[in-house]
Amino acid sequence: MEVPRALIAISLVSLLLLLLPCPSAANEGNILATGDVLPVDGQLSYAGSVFVIQDDCNLVLYNNANGFQSNTHGFGTNCTLTVSDHGELVIKTGTGGKVWSSPGGSKKGNYAAVLAPDGQVSVFGPSIWSIPARSSKSGGSAVDGELNTIPPVSNLLFSSQVVYDNSALRSRDYKLEITEYCNLEFSKASEGVIWESKTKGKGRHCFLRLDHRGQLAVVDDGYRVLWSSRPPAAEEGNYVLVVEIHGQAVVYGPAVWSTGS
Repeated sequence: MEVPRALIAISLVSLLLLLLPCPSAANEGNILATGDVLPVDGQLSYAGSVFVIQDDCNLVLYNNANGFQSNTHGFGTNCTLTVSDHGELVIKTGTGGKVWSSPGGSKKGNYAAVLAPDGQVSVFGPSIWSIPARSSKSGGSAVDGELNTIPPVSNLLFSSQVVYDNSALRSRDYKLEITEYCNLEFSKASEGVIWESKTKGKGRHCFLRLDHRGQLAVVDDGYRVLWSSRPPAAEEGNYVLVVEIHGQAVVYGPAVWSTGS
């Protein structure tokens, strides 16, 4: 009995989909957060750079600059990559054996490994603030220093970067936007605004900035702070704001490890 060509085509497409590298579970393809799992042949990717846990159990960063590898090829089969609650990148075999880990932070919490536009992977954490939140703090210290106007990645904002009015950070159904009326709004496509800074109409030509102590601030064109997140962290460093697909915007930092270090 001859197998219909349409059935053969469907079977081939299904096989190809199974063979494609899997993105990190529960997040965008440039982020691996505590609780996510990167399976064998899974990868983080952004703008031509790829961070992949290969089928030979080696963790490799392919980019146009200096790459990275864990040198664990042949150490196991069906290996996976996770981020521990101390910020360690951890490679485990299919049977659960630990074969490699990166240096971690001293504090227990939620961390995020981020493949950045420079082609390097950095682990930030722990998380210091998130929205939607039960409460928010108004006011804050003045924003100082020159603005870094490098366009942010669609779902990320790094220390010293800004988002201008009528611009937004996005992740699947979620959007974090600074409106033309100076209101910072976090919304879901199917529900509308689910959190806001309540600064609508309190300024003009506002922007959102993340500083080097992990504090977000809504600032008007007179450099007046209309709203800020929780008090800044004690430690100065590189922080990142991540808009995640499961409905939160989270500030992680500072960075505790990087492939470029």
